[in-house]
Amino acid sequence: MKIFEQFIKGKKNNQALCEDMLFVNEYFIAVVDGVTTKTDALFDGKTGGRAAAEKICEAIGGFSEDTALEKAVDILSDSVKSLYYDGAPYGSAAAGVIIYSNFHKEIWSIGDCQCYVNDEFFSHGKEIDSIVSDMRALVLEMSRREGVSDKELSEKDPGRELILPVIKKQQMFANSGGRFSYGVINGSKVLRKDMVVHKVQAGDEIVLASDGYPKLMRTLKESEKILEEELKNNPLCYKDFRSTKGVQKDCLSFDDRTYIKFRVD
Repeated sequence: MKIFEQFIKGKKNNQALCEDMLFVNEYFIAVVDGVTTKTDALFDGKTGGRAAAEKICEAIGGFSEDTALEKAVDILSDSVKSLYYDGAPYGSAAAGVIIYSNFHKEIWSIGDCQCYVNDEFFSHGKEIDSIVSDMRALVLEMSRREGVSDKELSEKDPGRELILPVIKKQQMFANSGGRFSYGVINGSKVLRKDMVVHKVQAGDEIVLASDGYPKLMRTLKESEKILEEELKNNPLCYKDFRSTKGVQKDCLSFDDRTYIKFRVD
């Protein structure tokens, strides 16, 4: 594997608070996107998203070269499950992950991280996130038409307030089956249907990234440029690009972001 570029940046100035992580060794490359915590539960002083991301990276580091998809996912789930020893709410530690296995020449995605395989883009977005993002955008647009300024909305986001109860409850669909089910590493067993696999071959150029880029591109410079324009023109993230939250107080972006580009040998 030849790595061309890699980058990780938290949404806050303090990088220690970043819930994204990047893992690279001779067998695997992974982007881990810790789920933004919705509870006050901490794990040795860390948020559930950060704690889960650290456990997952540690577990990937213990994989053998030929570890296969379903065994790998079970190991990751068990690693996060071990965080609940002190009675923390189940599901309060969780992360999405996208992994490249050099032995199997496969990309494995559980959650909503993004990737490119040569010129083909894969988003892996969740239907439930699209629904609540649209709901938030609708409420913000109504507020704008009633004369509320973007500055006022950034200080008090009625759309976020509306969807927050849904976001807090949506973990009931995690690894559950059914229309709104989605895969995530949270300690419960991930369903096979929620494990996405992309086959690759020698010579392919791969980009793996978390969902902190509103439009992922095939180079870091292009991806960062589009993000910069979005943060300038749509900091509330409710226009063409819609999210469950905008750029919140004391934040530099709407989410943490991680990017790595490499070639398969």
